[in-house]
Amino acid sequence: MGRNGSGPYLKKEVKMLNDMDKERLVKASQSANLFVQDLQALGEADNFLLANIGEELLKKAAQLEQRLLRIERATHTE
Repeated sequence: MGRNGSGPYLKKEVKMLNDMDKERLVKASQSANLFVQDLQALGEADNFLLANIGEELLKKAAQLEQRLLRIERATHTE
């Protein structure tokens, strides 16, 4: 929960980021995108176990990527 008990995702709690934090967020978002792409390729592996692990991790990585993109949009970092 946020400091005022209203939850961490409300727009009134989103603050503008300084340049360094914007850069960190953009880099993290880009890295997450590359990771998602790599896991998509891993999910196509000939080895069933490897492909299965890739698909399982892809779900979590995609969630992380979407979360970072939402933060970018909320802070106008795009």
